[in-house]
Amino acid sequence: MIKGSHLVHRAVIDMEAAERLGKIKEIIVQRDGERVAGFIVVHGETIVGTGGKRRMIPASAVYAIGPDAITVRGSAVRELAELDNLPRMSDIIGRKMLTRSGRLLGLIDDMLVNGADGTIVGFVVGEGVRNKLESILNPQRSRIHGYVRADSDLHVGNELIVVPDDALIEGEPIVHDGDSATPKADQAESRGWGGRDEESTGSSIWTRRTPAEHRLKSETARAVENFQPAQEPKPEISQPEHEDEAVTVAPKDQSQL
Repeated sequence: MIKGSHLVHRAVIDMEAAERLGKIKEIIVQRDGERVAGFIVVHGETIVGTGGKRRMIPASAVYAIGPDAITVRGSAVRELAELDNLPRMSDIIGRKMLTRSGRLLGLIDDMLVNGADGTIVGFVVGEGVRNKLESILNPQRSRIHGYVRADSDLHVGNELIVVPDDALIEGEPIVHDGDSATPKADQAESRGWGGRDEESTGSSIWTRRTPAEHRLKSETARAVENFQPAQEPKPEISQPEHEDEAVTVAPKDQSQL
């Protein structure tokens, strides 16, 4: 298994043309969450993540996942319009997972991918910044390590995912940087990630988040941080135009008080 976060920024090489196509910017997943549908690859991007040439590579073009690069068949690289509408790994990361019995597992911290054929194995349970700080302050606090199986009956909402009680595989997942699941090179050449359609065959559970949904939390936090209560206007005090000009104050009629 390979973590999705380990694939991001990995070089993509066209092995037929012996050319570097760029680096992986994003991972595209099928709507049913069963397999990786493709990658967004950028070439010539600046250090701040802008500019460069952007292209989408379908998963069927992948030949192998190596520790230093992903090799693809250039003849199989073609632009598929439907890839632009499919969800990304970034649409999945950060959602809370809760069991049907009401146990909060944590946040989706990463995605586990089978390097041999691109199937999604599971979603790694993370703690989030707040829970990590609580764990540092309280070492005795119960922590969950493991991943939720992707083939489980998941019910996905906008921010919350309800999973079966037996969907959690506890313990640190065993991951590799390369495709160690492929025993022989000739088998990889005949199989690769091809041979399957990029379209989902199961029910759709993942959707793309809109830019507004991605910005919602940050904008809400920023609004709270910048909020300042309205201040009552201070009464203006008239100043004499000349220093030697006296200011007289009429005595109040005590009878009106």
